[in-house]
Amino acid sequence: MSRPRLVLHGGFHKTATSHIQSLLARNSGLLERKGVQYVHHRDTRKRLTVPVQCNVYNAIGMDWNPKISDDELHEMTGLFFDELISKGGERLILSDENMAGHCGHCVKRGMLYRWRRRLIEVFSLQFPYPVSEVHLGLRNYADFFASAYVEYLRSVTGQWFVDERMMRRQVLETMPSWHNVLKSVVTLFPDAKVTVWRYEDFRNIDQRILSNLCGSQVDVAKLKLPKDTNKRPTASGRAVSELLQLIHRDGADQALAKRVELQEKYPRGKEFGSYDPWTPEERAHLTRMYDRDIEDIRANPDICVVEPAHV
Repeated sequence: MSRPRLVLHGGFHKTATSHIQSLLARNSGLLERKGVQYVHHRDTRKRLTVPVQCNVYNAIGMDWNPKISDDELHEMTGLFFDELISKGGERLILSDENMAGHCGHCVKRGMLYRWRRRLIEVFSLQFPYPVSEVHLGLRNYADFFASAYVEYLRSVTGQWFVDERMMRRQVLETMPSWHNVLKSVVTLFPDAKVTVWRYEDFRNIDQRILSNLCGSQVDVAKLKLPKDTNKRPTASGRAVSELLQLIHRDGADQALAKRVELQEKYPRGKEFGSYDPWTPEERAHLTRMYDRDIEDIRANPDICVVEPAHV
């Protein structure tokens, strides 16, 4: 049996990853007929990403459950890949935005995925042979950290709550760099072609992104759009503002118990807007950093940037 080409879509968070995953999942039958196997992101997360995270968190000294040793991890992920490869196909696509860590890691330290190198390293070592392609979306730092904070508020407990003001201060002090993150990806997937795009360009280049992921044998224009029935609502700016006020007044635990109620009361839309914690000066500063970083990424010969036609 010939080995399929291993293709990884690794996120990052808040770069239309869920849309891409939903679209690939809905068209999995069509893809399979073209020799492309898409592994549902829930299966990838359960059988690859989460076991890797459990292994790494314990290795770096966290008291994390379940505890998974190196041998146990290798056995678990080996079985996962054996099952996938036995199904055949010319191209095997896996997708999970949590490869480098969680949104909470970004919020708590104001940096892009604090444990990224160790997580990506152990994640990459689970593949039975070299990954051929890695596809990643990037986003303006101001919008990325704002969206990461909203995601973080979905599940954080009072014990681990980080206030918006601290998140803002840490981001501005840390000076995040997508280029540094991508250098780790290039190093840890040395045989892969690393392709990235800006989230801000996504609507203009989505067909090219999908074609790169699915391969030339798939006519992506024929893919059916995902249904929105399972789409998770995003908290509006008003909902986040009300929640933060309650936290400062009543304490984190009591206020966080009302987050779903506030989200339903103030749904995201024109009336209540999106969440934006930055001053105009801070946003301009983060945008300049992002633009400079993108220029450095474009100049890196190890990274391919998908650009709109006019660039």
